Amino acid sequence: MGGFLGRCFASAALLSLELLSPAPAAAEELVSFRASAGAGPIAIQGYLTRPPGRGPFPAVVLLHSCLGLPSNRRSIGRELANWGYVALFVDDFATRGLRETCAVDFPEGLADAAGALAYMAKQPFVDGTRIAAIGYSQGGDTALQIAAGDLGFKAAIAFYPPCEGRLGVRFTIPTLILVGAADSVTPARYCEELAHGQPEARLLVYPGAGHVFDDPQFAGGRKVLGMWLQYDADAAAKSQAALHDFLATELAQRK
Repeated sequence: MGGFLGRCFASAALLSLELLSPAPAAAEELVSFRASAGAGPIAIQGYLTRPPGRGPFPAVVLLHSCLGLPSNRRSIGRELANWGYVALFVDDFATRGLRETCAVDFPEGLADAAGALAYMAKQPFVDGTRIAAIGYSQGGDTALQIAAGDLGFKAAIAFYPPCEGRLGVRFTIPTLILVGAADSVTPARYCEELAHGQPEARLLVYPGAGHVFDDPQFAGGRKVLGMWLQYDADAAAKSQAALHDFLATELAQRK
């Protein structure tokens, strides 16, 4: 009897753990949508990851750096989906035949973000009133434009953006800026100046962290196109925790 009861208790405990553990996110899906850029509308592709279930879920549109999609794109998408968000990583480059845009401005990013927002808002599993934009470096610059505009995003998050070019703009939606104190590519001091006195802005500066501090492919540091890029595990973990809390607050279901 003791053995039987023991097996019952073990089975019940295992079932409880399974019920408490979140179901895994769905596999990443390649999608396409229309964006108006340059001479006319073009097809843009993206990588979509969604939580299990019917939704509708809050969502995020992710905008990559001038180097293209990050090495940890899939893990970012899975983590966001496990938090309960539909994640769409926009690929600005593939259909344009681009490899990088680090030496030039990229105004098309805003139109691509708007197209991604429109696409997401039409999906039955997305709550179109709760979509945030997350941008990295050059994509972070687009996120700052979104924060100061009226595209329909609920919130904006900018990882190590070039704040110098946006000094003087006023944010109209809640905006989180995350930058490294040792960033020589997009210096933190400009983000401090930009965020100062803005009620919609929250700025987090990570001591000792450089540019692209959250991409593991730059562990140990590496110079790319004249930019020093270095992964910082501590800053990466803290920025993910800050992102989690910010999204939970700003994309919460309003009663």
